Amino acid sequence: MPSTYNIDRKLAFLLLWMFSFIPISGYLFGNGYLNYYDPQFPFFSGYEVKYLYTLFVYTPETGISPNTQSVLYLFMYIIPVYNIIILAKIYLILIFSAIYLILWRLTDIILDILNIHSLAVKILLVLFFYLIPLYIQLIAFDWFTVILGILSLLYVLINLINIQHNKANPTRRTIVLSGIALGFSAMMDPRFYIWFIYIITIFLLYTISTDRKLFMNFIKSLVGIFFVSLPFVIYVYYIFIYPSLITVPINKAVSFSALRPDSLSYIAGFSQNSNFIYLFAFISNWWPSVIPSSPSILFYPRIKWFYLPAYGFNDQILLPNDLISYIWFSSLFIFIFIVFISIFDKSRRKISSELLLALLFMIGVETGTNFTFKEFTYIFDVLPSKLPVIGGIMSTTFAIPFYAEWTNISLSLILTAIGFNYIINFFKKIKMKYIIGIALILVMSFASWQYFNGTLYPGQRTYSFPGNGISLEGYYYPLNPPPQWIHVMNILSTSTAGVAYVGEIGFSEKWTNYQFISYSPPLIPGYATISPPPTTYVNQTPLAYDIAGIKYLFIDNTSYIPLSNYFIYSYLNNSGLKAVYAKGDVYLLEQPNASVFRYAKQALSINTTNESIAFEVEDLLYPLLNYTPAIISPHGEIKVLVNPTQVTANYMAFFNESLNVSVSPSEYIILNGTRTERYLSGVIHVSPNTLIIPVSINLSELVSYPLNFSFNQLTASFTVNVKPGYIIETSLPLPNGGVIANGGNILGQNVFGQTVILSNSNTVTLSIKLGFFTNVLMTLVDIFYYFLFVYFIIYKGLRSSGITMVILNVIRNSRFKGNK
Repeated sequence: MPSTYNIDRKLAFLLLWMFSFIPISGYLFGNGYLNYYDPQFPFFSGYEVKYLYTLFVYTPETGISPNTQSVLYLFMYIIPVYNIIILAKIYLILIFSAIYLILWRLTDIILDILNIHSLAVKILLVLFFYLIPLYIQLIAFDWFTVILGILSLLYVLINLINIQHNKANPTRRTIVLSGIALGFSAMMDPRFYIWFIYIITIFLLYTISTDRKLFMNFIKSLVGIFFVSLPFVIYVYYIFIYPSLITVPINKAVSFSALRPDSLSYIAGFSQNSNFIYLFAFISNWWPSVIPSSPSILFYPRIKWFYLPAYGFNDQILLPNDLISYIWFSSLFIFIFIVFISIFDKSRRKISSELLLALLFMIGVETGTNFTFKEFTYIFDVLPSKLPVIGGIMSTTFAIPFYAEWTNISLSLILTAIGFNYIINFFKKIKMKYIIGIALILVMSFASWQYFNGTLYPGQRTYSFPGNGISLEGYYYPLNPPPQWIHVMNILSTSTAGVAYVGEIGFSEKWTNYQFISYSPPLIPGYATISPPPTTYVNQTPLAYDIAGIKYLFIDNTSYIPLSNYFIYSYLNNSGLKAVYAKGDVYLLEQPNASVFRYAKQALSINTTNESIAFEVEDLLYPLLNYTPAIISPHGEIKVLVNPTQVTANYMAFFNESLNVSVSPSEYIILNGTRTERYLSGVIHVSPNTLIIPVSINLSELVSYPLNFSFNQLTASFTVNVKPGYIIETSLPLPNGGVIANGGNILGQNVFGQTVILSNSNTVTLSIKLGFFTNVLMTLVDIFYYFLFVYFIIYKGLRSSGITMVILNVIRNSRFKGNK
């Protein structure tokens, strides 16, 4: 019997492991690029793919920032692959495998603590996790951090159940590991920590009412768990306040405020899908990445899907009005049915009743302003942001209440184990047990049939499509862009210069039926798309990009709402940009002198904080400076006065209003749409947007030139080579006051928020304060969690069952190996 059980267990392990890859099989076995929800790491070949999204993230448009989620990507450093398609597949295989291994081990712990010894229940429990609709949404959003946070929270909860209901005396190891798991859930998303406090409050009240003798033992265990988790919570908090910590006094840095409005009126906007029907069906996402749909859509031609009825806010479900649709919608409630049926298990009723209370409470939190009592919503959705010190980080997006649904999977998995065990054991005959087990799998599979289509279609709604606007393709549908697009991306992937994508917001490409709701296309090579400075728009002048350090403009005409030929030709013919590549509907335009770092012999000093005025001055000077933007310095040598009543040969004068001014005798260049050189004296009348430049000023000293630079990932520092006595400007939004310059003096920030430095040696190194310390700290934390995973999940958790050898054999025979 034990031998047969072990063989069945190993077979189940392998089959369920393969089952976990079904939703992404379309991409794993397809030949094309993956449309990541967000640019998580560069998408094309080039050295940049090696860095992925670890530790400090550097992009020309957004500067650098630390990332607590680096634990998901650090392992990619050891993979000797540069082909982005293969790299992305390896990443997905590894991350899905890690989730599966943790889930497999956790289900063992759950069943052991609940005293359930049934391989059938274990299999059903794993399938429940994968087939619950919310899991499909999470993997289509790339929210692997949320999934790991759910599993970490589950580990803590099941250990507390063991202390409460089995009267177990927790070992130090259990307390420590539970605390580490709780801290890890906060790393994955800080809100898990607040939600855990909500759930534990229910646990404490339940313990007081049912068994007061256990109360003190339970409190001691909780104190230990919280104490162990505290260093990791402090670590998360440190990363969140880091940008402030290096720029302002510590008492101000710790006052981190919520990043979203925390009012009831704002929460109401995100509560429209948080009604109880959708919550009990686990489909309450405000903007679903996969539209839950009836399988009857498969009987309609794909082009007709656009005209099928969609219900809910932001198209919550796609539901043709037919019998299959209503049967399918009813099947969605199989998951909550299994959860609630656990209450009928008399031997475990104390456990299930406590968990159901916590579940119902969290469902109340999810409803947001749909909850009957507004005070309830305020206390649990708004008040957390008011907590001193930690309120900001822990309630960063509490304004989206239905995210609390994540915790319900943790609670539901324990209840589901009880529910499945009750249903299976309700029948005495072995044959009947098999029939019921298969029936449950079929109903769950019918409810989540989209899990099996390989790409998770239909995709989310976009305004770019006709009818209901729902995308016909799923998230893991491999993209095959035109060759010229790929060619441009390969050019860009080898450049450290900034790239701006000029296109529509929320557009769709002709070569795919998937939509993008961000400013950037799906294949941007690691560079975020930015808006130019606030005073200008994309179709005005490329100067705005030059100021922002954007060297390349990427224009494509492959969208459903194509850019006009006039728009493109105006860039090609009138902007002074160089056409690096132009073929078909794809254009790559270069701003030759743009760079993340620029230098000039002299700089301008403008006595204004008005960006519009500063931009107009630069715009007028632009043609005179060989189409390079002047460096604006708070301590520059050439001053520009705004609206002076007296003009002299000692400075430039800019006017943004009509004035009569007195001009000292001298020769001037007058710029107001045209360039005019003439001798002036006396009183003259000037119109708005006029710049008067004394001829005695050496404009060539203001011409800026690009600087080569390098970025050190470990020290979070930039190194530039320049002669002493030159003014350097960086378009990077470096934190004001958070930068250290070795080999130069920081003069301050100009009106565009750019850091200006005066070099005093041949090499200037700009370091971010505490950057090296933070990088080392993050690396150590990442390695620590990798060690725990390898030791407790792979070595201890699976070795005893012989599954470790099975995994090694599968890896040896796998086709997904790194390049030799």
